[in-house]
Amino acid sequence: MRKLFLVVATLLSGVAMAQEPADALRYSMMGHGGSARTRAIGGAVVSLGGDITAGAVNPAGLAFFRTSEFVFTPSFSLNNTKINYLDNESRDKKTALDISNFGFILPKDGSNNGNWRNFTVGLGMNRRANFNNQTVLKGTNNESSYSEKYLEELINNNITNPNDAASKFPYGASLALNTYLIDTLSGAGGTVAGYKSLSTPQTGVSQQQNISTKGGINDYYIAASGNYMDRLFVGGGITFSQLKFERTSTFRETDITNNKNNNFNYFETQETLLTEGIGVGINLGIIVRPIDQIRIGAAFHSPVLYNMDDRYTTKITTDVEGYQGKNVLTQSSRDFNNGEAGEFQYDYTNPMRFMFGISYIFQEVEDVKQQRGFISADVEFLNYGKAKFNTGSLTNGVNYLDEVNASIKDQYRSAINFRVGGELKFNTIMARLGYNYMGNAYQSTVLKGTQSNISGGLGYRDKGYFLDLTYVHRINKDATFPYRLDNGFFAPGFVKGSNGNIVVTVGMKF
Repeated sequence: MRKLFLVVATLLSGVAMAQEPADALRYSMMGHGGSARTRAIGGAVVSLGGDITAGAVNPAGLAFFRTSEFVFTPSFSLNNTKINYLDNESRDKKTALDISNFGFILPKDGSNNGNWRNFTVGLGMNRRANFNNQTVLKGTNNESSYSEKYLEELINNNITNPNDAASKFPYGASLALNTYLIDTLSGAGGTVAGYKSLSTPQTGVSQQQNISTKGGINDYYIAASGNYMDRLFVGGGITFSQLKFERTSTFRETDITNNKNNNFNYFETQETLLTEGIGVGINLGIIVRPIDQIRIGAAFHSPVLYNMDDRYTTKITTDVEGYQGKNVLTQSSRDFNNGEAGEFQYDYTNPMRFMFGISYIFQEVEDVKQQRGFISADVEFLNYGKAKFNTGSLTNGVNYLDEVNASIKDQYRSAINFRVGGELKFNTIMARLGYNYMGNAYQSTVLKGTQSNISGGLGYRDKGYFLDLTYVHRINKDATFPYRLDNGFFAPGFVKGSNGNIVVTVGMKF
């Protein structure tokens, strides 16, 4: 046995690296967001144009504007999540209020004698992802323990010196060792023969994980477009993307036998992560109108390169029922870092996107007041396996991120997303319906990561003012892993979620 290392007077020797393949998927699996009108028709605006959301999706669509416009869109959401883990089902929910988009449209007439009819600039913000959620996962495990990942951390790094084990892994194994969740195995002559966990999966442990997340991705864009003879519309834009993700995860493992003499009652680990990033990318698009009623569009979104900053803490509390004379013990990663959270800076690149769309306009005439509606459909292609982390100019953490990138390629694949929607216009009142489907991102035939959105809404436009109201109901399937092991059993939690989102857009022409 080794001595207790509850106070360790060492500086942080490693970096807090919390990245995992799930992070890459989270930052890549994003919808368009946008105005209530766009949300009501399923986001199918690649070929449609005439909505402020075009600035973030296909900037060529801005060229359909002939008057200036201001738009503001708040939204309210209610998330309900159900997780099945080891044949046990648990539920949780969370509400959130945020801003979906806002911006200005500024058109300018073209040359009187030229073929370019008008040029349009759009400036705005579009909330492309919303991370506000709360989940709980529960189950009884007879095959493995969360603590085994700490054993693997020591074994994989060939750590035989207990002093190194107690100080060099301040976000994992060191905390577990110093609180006796894991301990050394004695070999001949007092040497360390290995490590063991005090947890008792062989007789059953109750496992529970509570995760609360918030934040999102906001794209601030400036886009410009041109209208050539009302037949060809082209546009491009630059996007400055702001990413913020906050997560608090608490995992608790408890002995289910009520045996007071087996040196294990429970342990609890709490992790906090704050990720902030700034990125930049470009969007290009084109819309062709071969005849008045039909619009065909295509858009390209470059990969967005983010500069990211993580601040990460871990705390472990254990009750080892008098093992080595100890009962309840607690240690935090802050004890190794002068009371501060660990910090790690790196780069992240999301996948490029290709989008194609077609729209049919009923009674297409120049006076939009006389139009009677439309049907629009989009298809989008992207490869989630192309997401990538790297350390930029730094060298610390390169091997770790290479392993994460290899896992991203192994776990994720290309996907196809579909969007379709339409509008019927009754003078100043519009009625809308839409549907979109985000395809499965996982290579595995067992795991599914799909999302469906059904939407509907009403709009009112008169005398330069407009008000749109939309309800979007999202149904998603996904998987979450409370922990992963290299050489042991670990189980996914199968997620079924639903989300009700109320979106309101108010705007005026000027």
